[in-house]
Amino acid sequence: MPPDPKFAPHPLARNRHFQTIYSSARRFSAVALNAASREMTLTTGAGVRLRAFYAPQPESSRGTVLLLHGWLGDSRAFYMQALGEGLFRAGFSVFRLNLRDHGGTEALNPGTFRSDRLAEVFDAARQAAQLDPARPLHVVGISLGGGFALRLAWQHSQTPIPNFGRTVGICPLIDPLTATLALDRSPFYRRYFRRKWRQALARKQAAFPNRYNFAPEISAPDCMTMTEIFIRNHAPYANARDYFAHYTVTPVMMAALAGPVTIITADDDPIIPASDFTPLRDVSPHLTLSIQPFGGHVGFIDLFPFRYWLNEVLPELLR
Repeated sequence: MPPDPKFAPHPLARNRHFQTIYSSARRFSAVALNAASREMTLTTGAGVRLRAFYAPQPESSRGTVLLLHGWLGDSRAFYMQALGEGLFRAGFSVFRLNLRDHGGTEALNPGTFRSDRLAEVFDAARQAAQLDPARPLHVVGISLGGGFALRLAWQHSQTPIPNFGRTVGICPLIDPLTATLALDRSPFYRRYFRRKWRQALARKQAAFPNRYNFAPEISAPDCMTMTEIFIRNHAPYANARDYFAHYTVTPVMMAALAGPVTIITADDDPIIPASDFTPLRDVSPHLTLSIQPFGGHVGFIDLFPFRYWLNEVLPELLR
């Protein structure tokens, strides 16, 4: 990353809720990325099927970037399209992975999505790395995908992928408990994520009507209660906090890093508090932490004129 780059948007674009909501509501026309993308279905060693979209460079590539979306997002989300287009035009091949049950893939696997399922995402990363094994595989994850990206970097330190490059987590999920509580404290974000999760559960139930009945989760009043019911009925954990502990990003994990990792987040993020990153400071020479004063949750959008700040810093960082 260039030395200490700062995201300084126009004063009218600095509100953290504007940043967060705009990046979720806006659509992005990724002309070059989508024209080059081809759909793939990966099958992991455990038999899990995951859908992805791969856009290889037509000639020489700077490497492949694995993009991981946030919770209840998918490969078509604004940030996935915008980042993918910027990286593709900068000379990188782009591999956009849909996590299990995301992007309309509820019928691909009988088992449900859970955020602790790191092994299948690591297997997908291995397969993405083999698409161009002579060049590096970089991993860029956003929100929940950022938490997956940091855990992939940790897993790489235990079981290396030979051409694994740099990892970037954008507003990455560190502590799922604090994030879930933050969602539920805000009537707007609670309603938004509860609605999306209810819709996703309804699609999963429709795909496997003899296996699932999510009526208790769908009727729950908030995300924490939904999680408690879901874990009690569909996961091998005692409760939500036990489940959260199995995908929390810890200082011990980050201290074990074997390659470069950069975290880019915002001090005004309304969903993932900046204080979650304090325990990660100075735990590893491989970890760089950039906390911007503005940006909201996965925003980093400027207006007058429109620009997407991440597309200014990411290609340079990955080079």
